[in-house]
Amino acid sequence: MAKTQLKLLLFLIVLGITLGSMAAAFYIYDKVLKPEKLIQQEMAVLKKSNLPRIDPGMKRFEAAIELIRKDQIHEGREALYKLVQQFPDSAACSEAKRIIGEINFDELFSSDPRSGRKDYIVQPGDSLALIATRQSTSMDMLIRLNGLMGTVLQPGDHLAIVALDFSIDVDVSSRVVTLYRNLGGKRYFFKEYHVEDLRLPPGLKPPLEVEIRGKSAVCDGKSVLSTDPRYIEAEKWLPAAKVGQVNPVIALRTATPVRPSTAKPSSQDADLALNVSLEQPEPETGVFLSRSDLEEMFALVRNGSKLHIIR
Repeated sequence: MAKTQLKLLLFLIVLGITLGSMAAAFYIYDKVLKPEKLIQQEMAVLKKSNLPRIDPGMKRFEAAIELIRKDQIHEGREALYKLVQQFPDSAACSEAKRIIGEINFDELFSSDPRSGRKDYIVQPGDSLALIATRQSTSMDMLIRLNGLMGTVLQPGDHLAIVALDFSIDVDVSSRVVTLYRNLGGKRYFFKEYHVEDLRLPPGLKPPLEVEIRGKSAVCDGKSVLSTDPRYIEAEKWLPAAKVGQVNPVIALRTATPVRPSTAKPSSQDADLALNVSLEQPEPETGVFLSRSDLEEMFALVRNGSKLHIIR
């Protein structure tokens, strides 16, 4: 009798464990696996359908623009920064970067304390070049920031000065030039520019770090100063050399489209063209930007600014 009761007890225990396991398995399937399977099926249907893709960055962009419209400029800019960082694939990123760049540039030339502007009193023996070197800025920045019409300074004059520490990334794949401001050992996105033409010198392969080696403005084959009336129309150059070297390997330049000759060839020239293969000159190399974009960069970068060629 005792043996029978023991067997019955063991049977009930095994049966309870089996039923418990089945119940647990059903619970896991019903609460976890089944919903996940349904989600996967719904995602598969959505991928096959022609429904528009949801862009979570668009709502963030609209909220940031609303802040800017309410004159909450800095809050709106921070919201745009977060958008770019969190949703880099959003269709709104390009416009967000453009707006960030415009706000940054306006702030830099304003009297806002965030710009880092300070007052400098001209000392005997000072010159624009000397002040620019000692104050870690550029002559172009001093001229633009103070609205100077010449380079002559008098002791006691007051100059607004903003220290400049910018670096540049040239992405040859996306054909984008990104300007970063270096503050406190970190790089912050400042503004983005689109490359109009890109021709790397033979043998130059990214990634590569170079440094700006001087700035050049040329008009009618002659160098002009930033105070010259022709300066705005001059072709700008920002040559860059490898770190520790002098000879430039590449330059940021203004885009100058090649204009075809309007002169009609003579019959003799036409005959020569048919019989002689004339060698075409090698195309000039460089990173070509619009005139207005390079004008902006001219004021912000200085000798020694880092330039990174990336892919």
